[in-house]
Amino acid sequence: TTTTTTSTSEQDLQRRRQLVVSFVSGGLAGATSTTVFYPTEYLRTRLAMDQGRSWQEREYKSMRDVIVKTVRADGILGVYQGYGIALYGSILHRLLYLGGYDAMKDEVLHYKRHGDSVTLSFGERFVLAQGVSLGAGTICYPIDSVRRRLMMQAGKPQEARQYRGSLDCFRQVWLKEGMRGFYLGLSPNIVRSIGGALMLVSYDVLKSFI
Repeated sequence: TTTTTTSTSEQDLQRRRQLVVSFVSGGLAGATSTTVFYPTEYLRTRLAMDQGRSWQEREYKSMRDVIVKTVRADGILGVYQGYGIALYGSILHRLLYLGGYDAMKDEVLHYKRHGDSVTLSFGERFVLAQGVSLGAGTICYPIDSVRRRLMMQAGKPQEARQYRGSLDCFRQVWLKEGMRGFYLGLSPNIVRSIGGALMLVSYDVLKSFI
């Protein structure tokens, strides 16, 4: 009995360690990808928001034009406008997204296991992934909204900028628009979460085959 109890305690300790590793790994992955690819995200956002106008009225003509005008106005750090809040948001999102998915799988497998090895079906994995993807995206959406607002004022003179920083942006949106202001455009993000769930499950299934 003592041996069984010890073995169970060791298994529980191992599970808790694995949960911590999953969350930490997810957060670090988010921080790394954000740091490396943030300028690319900045370019994409600026060019996407510049659409819908005639070619002559557009602020930017190409990716190179975005970089030149931003660097000319703010220096090389201009392409990292909003990076601070984006880093926190990315760490939180990936921590919940990647780490949360692994944690949910481990918990479900733990409660399904009765001495025999069990696996999760594709449908079960997708339900878990969809819940995690939707939850992580909704929780982190206000941070993403602030990041995009800060991105959009890069390159403007300081006196023409609406927000002085992340905290000021949060404060102004809350006072002027309320909670709804942080969730503008959430619906497309919910639809996008389906793709995120499929990516998680596909990665999981393909990894087992390889």
